[in-house]
Amino acid sequence: MSRVEELLFPRRKERTDERRKERSHGDVRDEVFDRLTLLAVSRLVTQGQFQEVDYSISTGKEANVFRVSGRSGFGALKIYRISNAVFRHFPPWALEDLRRTVGPGSFGRLVFAWAHREFTALKTCEGAGVPVPRPRVQWRNLLLMDLVGSPEGVPAPPLIHAPLPDPKRVLNELVRGVRRMAEKAKLVHGDLSPYNVLLNEGHPVLIDLGQTLSVEHPQARELLLRDALNFARFFRHAGLAVEGEELFHRMGGDRWP
Repeated sequence: MSRVEELLFPRRKERTDERRKERSHGDVRDEVFDRLTLLAVSRLVTQGQFQEVDYSISTGKEANVFRVSGRSGFGALKIYRISNAVFRHFPPWALEDLRRTVGPGSFGRLVFAWAHREFTALKTCEGAGVPVPRPRVQWRNLLLMDLVGSPEGVPAPPLIHAPLPDPKRVLNELVRGVRRMAEKAKLVHGDLSPYNVLLNEGHPVLIDLGQTLSVEHPQARELLLRDALNFARFFRHAGLAVEGEELFHRMGGDRWP
């Protein structure tokens, strides 16, 4: 085990549950932490951004998210995997946009551009008052954000898995957030669903902004309508009488004729 790996995944030999965690860390290392990614993480540690990678919060098709901790508290470190397979399910319009940004080059450069794209979208949305995680820093295929969760460091669950004692209030807050994103940040999420909205102490927080697009994009209306239909279906299961077209207009669909 290298010095960087020892720093990020300290050996624990005292207790059975800690040995089990270490075996889990080993599986994650093999999947996500290639040499260049380890060096990038080491750079952030050296800068004092955090001291330790605690555990995996979520695993997606294109990236893994880990809870990290340090003197500044808890954070969420999103690591985009550098692989051709990452872009297999990526929308063609987004991939074309990334290629225009970086020009001819490796998949690594595309992944770095994608991480920067999400960082920029988070900064824009944060400035517009959209409920999103506060971005801290982006470097190569890494994106560090504030942890969305409790002060004790327990990550907030995705909406799809969270209890909804007051679904109407959650829906109204979600609609306001998406509309503010369209009106103030001039962006449409592009891939919004109950899986990439976190419910933090009863309040929705939008995540996974890598596929955002301008409200002026030809596909913006279509994607916002798709998101509205998905959420209408979800909240109907939660007992609300709501239709997709109604949500679409409440979310900012009245921007388009």
